Amino acid sequence: MVREAPAFSHVCTPEERGALAALAVAAEASLTPAGPREIKRMIGKLALGFPAGKASDLEAEARLALYAEGLGDIPADLLGAACGRALRECRFFPAIAEIRERCGGVALRRWELARIRTLIATHDRDWRPEGDPLTAAERARLSDITARWALPERKCQ
Repeated sequence: MVREAPAFSHVCTPEERGALAALAVAAEASLTPAGPREIKRMIGKLALGFPAGKASDLEAEARLALYAEGLGDIPADLLGAACGRALRECRFFPAIAEIRERCGGVALRRWELARIRTLIATHDRDWRPEGDPLTAAERARLSDITARWALPERKCQ
C-alpha cells in the first residue's frame, strides 16, 4: 500500500492505518544505525580479506574509530552487505566513501518511512466513516460558505 497509494493525500481506512502503524515501527527499526562495536567487527572482518598494511596498533585503532564515525549512520544489514560487496569488488582496502557507495537502500527506506507517516497523518486528519454527521463547527462553517455564495432573492413585480 505504501508504494501503490495514488497520492500522499490518499485517505486510508482504519484497518490500513493499523497496518501502517505496525509497518512504521518496522521501518523505523530498519533505519537504526549500526553501533560502533558492530562497525568495528565488520571492518575487522573486511580487513582480513586484504593484505595487512604496516600500521601500529594505535594507528589501527584510530582507523577503526574513523571508520565507525564515517559509517555510523548506516543500518547494520546494509553496511554488512556493502562490506561483503567491497570484499568481492575492491582490489585494495576500501575507503569509507567506497563502502558508502555500496550502501544502497537507505534513501528508499527513509522515503518509505516518510510516506507511511504521511498516510497515517492524512488518515488521522481526514478519515470519517460514511454517514458521519457534520460537527457543529463544520455545520457553522458550511453555513457561512453557503451564505457568502447565496444569490440575493429577486422580487417579482
